[in-house]
Amino acid sequence: MIDKEPARVQDGVTMVQSARSLLAGSILLLTLPAAHAQAALERAQFDSVLTTARDYADDRSLIFYCLRSSTETVPFLYAGLQADIEQAVQKMKSAGATARQSAEMVQMVLGTVRTYPRDAKDDALDRRCISKDVERSRAEVKGVSMPLFLRPPFDKMGK
Repeated sequence: MIDKEPARVQDGVTMVQSARSLLAGSILLLTLPAAHAQAALERAQFDSVLTTARDYADDRSLIFYCLRSSTETVPFLYAGLQADIEQAVQKMKSAGATARQSAEMVQMVLGTVRTYPRDAKDDALDRRCISKDVERSRAEVKGVSMPLFLRPPFDKMGK
């Protein structure tokens, strides 16, 4: 049977009601991750996060030392550090970390990472720059240059 009635456009009231329902549903969906975020990471997983954050900061310190004389590169090292931390915090949040856990991870990184003046000289660090092949690592984004948010356990966390 063919419907002989012409198609009709919803009136303005019905459209507004539909929009409100859609908006209310969207807001509900947005609040679900926030409710989940109160759960906190389990102790073992959080300990792993802190260990990784400390190791990352040590690697970043080495990169800051090895590339300290490159005036073109150094500002981007700081920007990369900031971006890595921000993305790691987002992954933690999506995995259910509390704000305190995220803050402790940031504190671990920023409290551990070291920067060096352009004229710094340390034979042990010079040897590590060579043995860790920092310049190649940075170009290939692996080894000591692996971003924090790509390292375990962050790599297994949400977005």
